[in-house]
Amino acid sequence: MAHWIKENFDFHDVQRIMFRLIERVDVFHGMNQQELLMILESSEKCTFDPGGTIVREGSTGAYLYVIIEGSVSVIKSAASGGGTELAKLSSGDTFGEVSLVDNGVRSASVLALTPCVMLRLEEQQCWKHPTVGAKIYRNLARILAKRLRDMDEAYVLNRR
Repeated sequence: MAHWIKENFDFHDVQRIMFRLIERVDVFHGMNQQELLMILESSEKCTFDPGGTIVREGSTGAYLYVIIEGSVSVIKSAASGGGTELAKLSSGDTFGEVSLVDNGVRSASVLALTPCVMLRLEEQQCWKHPTVGAKIYRNLARILAKRLRDMDEAYVLNRR
């Protein structure tokens, strides 16, 4: 795994990203500033160099990642070797939702394409404040439902 740095968010980080997170990150939809501040205080700031592996397919994890700066590639391994890029994600996007919900193995690898700054939230931290945790899980359900609908639509279109 590539080198990454784990830090706490300082006051300036919090001020710089708070409004951006509420407006642009679906997992924080419906939260007020106080609730988001609780999340930021219990999350970690992680930075990754370009080419760094952020999560590896098949590994276990109970973390949700929010991209604050940078872009990543989500890659699913193929049985025949190699891999397929499932998505490119950038500032405001999230990944790790499924592992956060079920504590299962990662379904894909995520690689940093550019220098990245991430907010990393552990599943246990969601429940320090049950009201906030409930909002996060409600939003995760919406995000995952949308992805499932999109996949259903793509499947039907590809069968025609």
